[in-house]
Order: sequence, then C-alpha cells, then structure tokens
Amino acid sequence: MNKLKAILESKAAYAILCLCVAVYGALSIYLFTNQALYPLTGRFESDLPFHISMAVNDHWYYSFTAYVYVFLSRFSGAELWIGSFLGAMSVFTVFATARLLERVTERYGHSLMPAVSLGLALTLNFVMAFYIPVANSKHYIGYQSANLFHNSTYHCMKFFAVLSLIAFLDLIMVYEKKSAWGLYLQFALLLFITTGIKPSFLMAFAPVMAGYLLLELIQKKKFWPVFALGCTVLPSLGVVLWQSLVLFGDDTGNGYAIRPFYVLSQRSDHAKVAVILSVLFPLLVFCYHYRDFYRDPLYHGSLWVFLTGFLEVFLLAETGSRSQDGNFLWGYSISLFVLLVASAARLLQDFRELPALAHKKARAAYLCVCTLTLLYQAICGLWYFELQLTGVGYFA
Repeated sequence: MNKLKAILESKAAYAILCLCVAVYGALSIYLFTNQALYPLTGRFESDLPFHISMAVNDHWYYSFTAYVYVFLSRFSGAELWIGSFLGAMSVFTVFATARLLERVTERYGHSLMPAVSLGLALTLNFVMAFYIPVANSKHYIGYQSANLFHNSTYHCMKFFAVLSLIAFLDLIMVYEKKSAWGLYLQFALLLFITTGIKPSFLMAFAPVMAGYLLLELIQKKKFWPVFALGCTVLPSLGVVLWQSLVLFGDDTGNGYAIRPFYVLSQRSDHAKVAVILSVLFPLLVFCYHYRDFYRDPLYHGSLWVFLTGFLEVFLLAETGSRSQDGNFLWGYSISLFVLLVASAARLLQDFRELPALAHKKARAAYLCVCTLTLLYQAICGLWYFELQLTGVGYFA
C-alpha cells in the first residue's frame, strides 16, 4: 500500500494521466471533426451537423452553442475548428470533474491526490450503461447514459454544469457572509451559461435547490441571504422562458404531455432491465447505504437531483415533430452524471473507513463488487467510444 501511495503521489503518475487526457482530447477532435463532415462523407452520424445547420443556415439560435458555430463557420476548415472546440470541451470537462471530486472529498475532511482525482475523473467521463447484449442490443440506444458523444449541446452543457456545481458548493459554505457577493455572481453566471446551452441541468437541479432553500428557512436561517441565493436562478429562468418560446411556441406545433415510461421505452429491447443496468454502479452504492444515506448531505443531495431527473423523463414526453427525439433524456443524463460523481466520492470514503470497521469482510466484498462494476461500465464507455471512432454512428 505504501508503494502504491508513493506511485500515486509521484509527478510521473499525474503526468501520465495528463497524457491520457490529451490523447482523449485528440481523439475527440478527430471524432467531432468527422461528425461535422457527415453531410459530405455519410459516416460518423450525430446531431452535430443539424446543430450547425440550424445555426448557420436557418439562424435558429435556441442554444448558446449556435453562436459559437456561426462564428467558427467563418473560418476556412470550419469543421476542424468546431471539432477542436468540442474536443477542448472534452478535456476541460475531465479536469473540471477532477476539481469537483476534490471539492466533495474536502467536505469529508480529506484531500485527494491529484493523480487519483484526475484518473477517477477520466474514468467517470467514460462510464456508460452496464452493457449486456441480451438485455439491449445497442451500446447506447435503449440504455440511458451520463456520457455521450453525438450531441454537442449536451457535451458543452456538461462542462458548465460541473463548473456550476463547484461554484454552488463553494457558495453554500459562505453565502450568509457579506463578502460572498463574488461567489453569488460566479454561480449565477455559470448557471446562466449552462442553461443557455441546454436547460436540462437546471430542470433537474433547480427543484432540489428550492427544497434546500426551504429547509434553510425552516431551520431559521436569515431570510435575505436565502432570498439572495434563490435569486441567482432568476437569469437562468429567463433563458428557459426564451428557449420555451423558440421550441414550443404556438407556431411550432410542439408541446409536451404526461406519458409515463414512454421515453424510457422508446428504443429499448427490454426497457426495465435497461433502466437498472444504466444506473448499476450508483444503485449498488445506494443499496449499501440506504439506511444512512441521509447522513451525508452531498450524497443525499445528489440522490434528489437524480430522482428529479428520473421523474421528468419517466413522466414527460414531447409531442409534435419532436415526439421521437427523447429530449427529456438529457436532464436524466446530467442528473445521472451528478450521481456518478457523488457515488464515486462516497466509494472513496468507504475505502478510507475500511480499516476502522469491525465487519471488514462484508465491506470488502461491497467495495470489490462496486469497483469492478464501475470499471466495467467505464470499459463499456471506452468500447462505445472506439466504435464511434470507426465512423459507425451513435446507433452502434
């Protein structure tokens, strides 16, 4: 153990992981560039060409990414510029996830070694459903995943959602202090950008934040700091209103309705099994901690974010021309990513507590099963990523 710790603490270990992230970034640039070239090649099918066309040709700016595509399309080799932009988002998200893991671990009273936080962050950004061909023939379609490579707006939103969570964790520690105004602005701005790219994160996060603020008032916290914290969401709600008018205005013919399990079962071979396999790692962590999960506020909060995202995709479905798009899945996907990070942090804490426990064998078995499950789900993500790099498209 001492040798392993020495290796993880070494600069060489961190440098190797940075190289791995750089390789991931380079491969992402290759993938996204080819996705942008899909209209010319007919390979690497994704949503990206449609997002670019809606912005550049149709001038339909429902997402902040549209402005980026319009700007980059002015340069020669626009596809490479757009691919590089999205590849940079891949790299930034890994480092942001590492920082989020460090923030969560600090709340447990520990610090993560840089190599551990970066290695785990890279792993979490590949985790997909526990792929079993008998349960569902496709690697992605039919399952639900926190990580995907075919939707550029989700890809960009995930990065800013992670930054928003970091800012929120920093803010709630000091929000009652007068000197916290800078953190108020930072969180409001990041949440505004996140929502402007895609409203999915806000739809899962805002109800849980509202519940948190209500509890703060019930516990007799000062009204005005709680009120100010709630106001940080207002700019983002304005963005949601604008996006709703663009996507669901009277002239679009689009809307939404309550259709339980409709979206989750649209393209799945065995929908109920796929739902379980999609969340297997965090489900195992929860099953072990179901009696005491409420004692861990951060893990507890992530469960509420996940439950909110799940209820939205479980109950709601779009109507009109978007009825087959499954867009309520994006909120579920980002809420699942939040739960993945919290579950991984909880697992790390369980590893630390093992030597002090009397019943070590049961805990050791749990740690082994959860770790292997997490690794296999990351392997499933790498497998799918490799298939994407061959140009088969996201229906592989």
